[in-house]
Amino acid sequence: MKIDAPLAFPDQVGPQRVGTTGPSQSQNEEGRVSLSPDQAQFSVDGETVQQLKTDLAALPDLRQDRVAALKQAIEAGSYNVSGEQIAQAMSSDLLGKAE
Repeated sequence: MKIDAPLAFPDQVGPQRVGTTGPSQSQNEEGRVSLSPDQAQFSVDGETVQQLKTDLAALPDLRQDRVAALKQAIEAGSYNVSGEQIAQAMSSDLLGKAE
């Protein structure tokens, strides 16, 4: 049984124009399309990014003492969290609620 039949394609296959009434303005005299280089614009400029980095670096690390205390408790084996506390923290995180 033969599934794929040979398909006949036209000799000249090219792009079709849709909805044009005359020659495009982007075509030159020879009918070629002129291409312009791609451009990208960022909504935040480099100066703003540098200012934000500077501001962030100036913020004190307020939680370093808490991190150190938790690390010490974990190493000592005295850090215990109940399943209920874990579940509540996970659901708060998923729902976007702050503690």
